[in-house]
Amino acid sequence: MPLIHGLSGTVIRCFKKVENAADWMTGAAGPVFVFMCWSLILSGGFIYFDVVVRSLSPLSFFLLLPLLILVPINLYGQYYLVTHVPPGYPAPKASGNDKSISWLLSNPKSIWAGERWGFRRRGRTLTGASTGESGSSGIWEGAGRRVRRCRKCDGPKPERTHHCSVCKRCVLQMDHHCPWINACVGIHNQRHFVLFMAWLSLACTTVAATGYHQFLSTFDYHAEWPSITPKLGFTLIYVLCLAIGFAVSVLMTWHLYMVSYGETSIESHDNAYLASKAKKEGLIYLNPYDLGRRRNLQLFFNIGPSGYPPSSLLLPLIIPPASNGWSFPRRPIPSHPPTKPVNLHAPELAEGLIARANGLGLGLGLDHGDDHVSPTGGHAEDGMGGYVMGDEEGLTDDEEGGGGWMDLGDPQYRADDDR
Repeated sequence: MPLIHGLSGTVIRCFKKVENAADWMTGAAGPVFVFMCWSLILSGGFIYFDVVVRSLSPLSFFLLLPLLILVPINLYGQYYLVTHVPPGYPAPKASGNDKSISWLLSNPKSIWAGERWGFRRRGRTLTGASTGESGSSGIWEGAGRRVRRCRKCDGPKPERTHHCSVCKRCVLQMDHHCPWINACVGIHNQRHFVLFMAWLSLACTTVAATGYHQFLSTFDYHAEWPSITPKLGFTLIYVLCLAIGFAVSVLMTWHLYMVSYGETSIESHDNAYLASKAKKEGLIYLNPYDLGRRRNLQLFFNIGPSGYPPSSLLLPLIIPPASNGWSFPRRPIPSHPPTKPVNLHAPELAEGLIARANGLGLGLGLDHGDDHVSPTGGHAEDGMGGYVMGDEEGLTDDEEGGGGWMDLGDPQYRADDDR
């Protein structure tokens, strides 16, 4: 037995080293992926205008003019923003200056600010001011709170926050780490990430639809070819547009589907797992952040009655998120549970996930722009009903044991220490 125990420990350490090496390679390859993406979209834009646009009739050019203006502006602008705006962190860097924090500070005079172009927020922030990583008082948003401690980086870990093994930091409302942007997708750049995918899908669709005849001409050796770009170059770009357009469109649709249900990529796995456990217990699982599809989309893009005008989606602008990243609006729980309490066998549901009926209805006008939603909502605490609701403790990644709790009233979490 001691021999087997020693061998198992060696195997686990080897797997950990392989995992760390993979994380290092992902981070090291990030700049290469970003360079490749810039090269593809810039060369693709030049080739499209050189081959297709120059051959359009005046009427076709006039009809396509809105796309010829909006698509390049948003394609390049959104990708620039998603690679420069940080995802958002609950604490300063452990060492050194965090230069990326300047992107999160409100600056109405910035060329990227929506206020400079006449887009103004029409309501209040649902969960506190969203003025960047720090508030006007110089204290981090979480100061004075009692939150979980991350066992990996020893920093604060609010709800919906996860630790990225590539970035070596906790990320607010983390979705995933994307090598194509060399960063994580989090609360501050997730809007740019989804919009970049949307405009890239539209760009590829435009190329495929309007460049079809030129693509066929590349196979005709005797066809006239007045463009600077060689036929082979356009053929490659056209085929890439077909492949990338399909792949990115599927990925974008999947992300919008998750957004409409109020969950990130990580949370979708957690919710599916807890939902299956609840079903086996004869219970109904509720995602605490699902406020209805329409409201979820409004909060994600920060548009609608409490956010910015929907027209802000047509320009690459830095629109602050609807939440400060430390707390989020929660759905109420049904007032009349469908089943009686049952004895639970799944430990994931037994740890305080049974929702209590608090007399609130499910509607609350969430799909009609009602902003008076409790930031905390109904927590699952006792066994008074047939619903279970994922608590903030159940939607973190402390799979090897949590790091405990921490009080953020400590002076070390002042923002001025990071500047």
